Amino acid sequence: MVSAIVSNIRQETPSTKSFDLTPITGKVHFLPGQWVDVLVQINGRTEIGGYSITSNPSQKGSISLAVKDLNNDFMTRYIHDSMVDGDMVSFNVGGTCTYSEDKNDALLLAGGIGITPLMSIFKNIGEDTDHKALLFHSASCSNEFLFEEEIKTLCLQHPNRLFYRQTLSRNSEQLRNQTFGRITKSKLQKLPVLCFDAVFLCGPDKFISDIYECLIEIGFDKNHIYYEKWW
Repeated sequence: MVSAIVSNIRQETPSTKSFDLTPITGKVHFLPGQWVDVLVQINGRTEIGGYSITSNPSQKGSISLAVKDLNNDFMTRYIHDSMVDGDMVSFNVGGTCTYSEDKNDALLLAGGIGITPLMSIFKNIGEDTDHKALLFHSASCSNEFLFEEEIKTLCLQHPNRLFYRQTLSRNSEQLRNQTFGRITKSKLQKLPVLCFDAVFLCGPDKFISDIYECLIEIGFDKNHIYYEKWW
């Protein structure tokens, strides 16, 4: 269990806040794609919530998290309604769906807030390897493309290795040059899917199961499709 201080709270999108956790002593050791269980004392009770790490492991001094305001559980309400810089929390690192350099080039497919662990992988590939990564993010509306500007900046810094695609799952917005609809088999077939060595999936349950089947139908090796089941 690591004790840490909350800092750098930011409203990233209308529904999502991000923040950093800095250990009181020592450094954090984790792999790209891992998550943490965060524990906090609320009204005399220990509350817990699990959240994916969005930072690159080479950012040794702290970890970054992003939490969407999805429900009324104690941790979500604490993070979105009352958490302030300087608060004390504890956390444990966990998760086995991780990227390592021997997985080479990676296609990262994200549904909604599922972009969070893939952001850590994307940063790691761009900043610490010579491999390629394509991040394809499906969001419900344009203002929910989490980390959009940061991703675009990374792609500009590594134009031959990092690539970014978006699609709006709801077509209520008429935006120029915007792709609409969920990530489907036909959309995947327009990408060089088979040129990648690994695919990482993260998003709602149905998103993962549907995309997994699409990848198999396209001919991608199921042994190189990585995701973590939460159901």
